[in-house]
Amino acid sequence: MWESDSQAARCPDWRALSALADLDVAVLHAACRRRRFTKGEVVFHEGDPGGAFHLLDKGRVSVHISTPLGEVAIVDVLQAGDTFGEQALVDGVGQRTATVSALDRVETLTLDAAAFDELRRSHPGVDRFLLMVMAGRLRATTQQLLESMYLPGDTRVLRCICRLATVFSSASIPLTQAEIASMTGVTRSTANRLLRQAQADGLITVSRAHLDIVNAAGLRKRAGLRTPST
Repeated sequence: MWESDSQAARCPDWRALSALADLDVAVLHAACRRRRFTKGEVVFHEGDPGGAFHLLDKGRVSVHISTPLGEVAIVDVLQAGDTFGEQALVDGVGQRTATVSALDRVETLTLDAAAFDELRRSHPGVDRFLLMVMAGRLRATTQQLLESMYLPGDTRVLRCICRLATVFSSASIPLTQAEIASMTGVTRSTANRLLRQAQADGLITVSRAHLDIVNAAGLRKRAGLRTPST
């Protein structure tokens, strides 16, 4: 098992990327339209026509896809600073490849193709910005693929919990055991067994609709992650 921090699989904050791309955040804000979503509201559905690129400004969203067996699986949870839907600006056609739903009160800044084209004429840094967003997405996807291929299921489950604690900025994670299972590519029964074992070891407590971290340092050590420096 290799050691890596759970944040390694996260895309960089879009505000930081804007600065690195020499694109003034204020200029980016001005080109975007702010949209607000209530808890449980769908931002867009899988299969919808490609639309705007979303910069997540406040709140958290879940990302779901349909499996070949017709089931719906949650594959990620995104937080403020993340982005989604950038493919709409790249190919300009096609369909949404996932369903995105608000987990709490959410605000996004949306950049559609027309606004993007207008922005790039006066601010070429927006091209670098989009490339950096996509590069970050590729790195995150590669890291997740490596973990799914080479890490055992128990380690994937524990790392997922560690990452979600960062996403929710809390020791309490409002996701079900079934959702944890789908995010880590294990069966629900396997996830239940692993979570119950972690509870027996004093690392977490498990409830029907959420779980709480009791021993964060112990959980990270069991997951093979570095303890953040203080």
